[in-house]
Amino acid sequence: MPSLVKQVFAKKLTILNKEDILIWFMKVTFGDGNAARHEPHAFHQGHKVLDLMLRDKWISDTTARTADAIENRASSLISLSSKTEDQHVWERLGKVEVVEKSTADANFYALVVNFVGDIITPLLFGSAFMDNYPQCLEDLWVFDSGVHHLMTSLLAITPTARRATAARTRMLKAISEWHSALAATQRGEDPGPRWADMSDVSEIMQIRVREWEATKASMKLHTTNDMSVLWGANVNSNKNIFWMLLQIYSRQNLLSAIRAEISPYVHASLTESSQHTKLRFEIDELTKSCPLIKATFYETMRSNMSGIGIRSVAQDLTLTESPSDALLFGKKRPQSYHIPAGSVLAISNGTMQQDPRLYPEPQLFDPNRFLFPRKDDPSKKEAVMRNLNTFGGGTYKCKGRTFAEKEILLFVAGILVLWDIEMPDGGAIKVPEMGLAGASRSPKEDVRVRLRRREIGRLS
Repeated sequence: MPSLVKQVFAKKLTILNKEDILIWFMKVTFGDGNAARHEPHAFHQGHKVLDLMLRDKWISDTTARTADAIENRASSLISLSSKTEDQHVWERLGKVEVVEKSTADANFYALVVNFVGDIITPLLFGSAFMDNYPQCLEDLWVFDSGVHHLMTSLLAITPTARRATAARTRMLKAISEWHSALAATQRGEDPGPRWADMSDVSEIMQIRVREWEATKASMKLHTTNDMSVLWGANVNSNKNIFWMLLQIYSRQNLLSAIRAEISPYVHASLTESSQHTKLRFEIDELTKSCPLIKATFYETMRSNMSGIGIRSVAQDLTLTESPSDALLFGKKRPQSYHIPAGSVLAISNGTMQQDPRLYPEPQLFDPNRFLFPRKDDPSKKEAVMRNLNTFGGGTYKCKGRTFAEKEILLFVAGILVLWDIEMPDGGAIKVPEMGLAGASRSPKEDVRVRLRRREIGRLS
């Protein structure tokens, strides 16, 4: 019930916390060997650095860098090169095959998540990291596909888990080398020719490395924690962009409405030196003045995310539902729940998001459920999340939530403006079934689509 969830999020850390869950997660998922438990000071100091993601300057700067990358590279989602060796990494992973001059077929999930990853990962870790570790994205998704196997002892011996463990080992090795090179650079030492230019490593990761060095964090602690940042920066946003694009492209009326809504704020033009199209975003207007695309993002999260919020109960507590919730759920009076210390409390966001009492006809994809009249001007609408808790809440609310929303809107808007998509047989887009595991769920199978670059003169 929404009122109970709000009470959980409002509780102090002395009553409800997820410290033990985080430590367990770092151990079983990232293989930190209990480093987070044995080095609590370094662990918490490193984690505090991520609070920078909440600052307006970081959000503004990182959003601007992301927008700049999309503006210059969205037209290269498909390069239309018939030779595999000439294709971008995301095209190779998406198994792109050129059909004709401006058209190609691709596995859309692999194409999108790797295209986004190739932009977002170097924005955090710098371009040298990707240059020296070209297998990064491939390993990232192999690891992600086995995360829930690693978390379950009975599944930890499966082939999927073994592949995930091998990918994790390679990722940790690459991050260790990256850390050593960046730490050497910060000390004024020569990191070697492979890492000669680390000037584009993000401020937040620069500070993280300084903090790890200052607290004398073990290699096991800092590599696993920085791997969790790499994974976290990609796993939710990239998948949501994939699902959101498919949901829009599969609904012609929604596609037309969103293109019309964003058209004043996303400008496309041919570059002088090539036939590639360059975009120009009006970022503030796109992210603040386009309620339909934002509501579509919220509906995508409702439909395609199913995370569980877990808290350890440190002190006895009582949660009481609100009168309105009691009425909504058919009760004569509000009910109270007494939870003793030592219990584990779980909030199933996915269950709430599919509850018809909260979201009528939850099986339908309907962005309008998140559109409401604006208080200052009821004739206009705004997108409001209301009871959607996909970013968590309270102390543990996702630190990158504000940037993530802007990032997703920029990627989706850029691709919608430049590309048309259909099934290879010319039919309507089919949205694949989702897998069962994951806060952000992958499709059971990738979907093969045909992408066609839109002509500049026909972008309406």
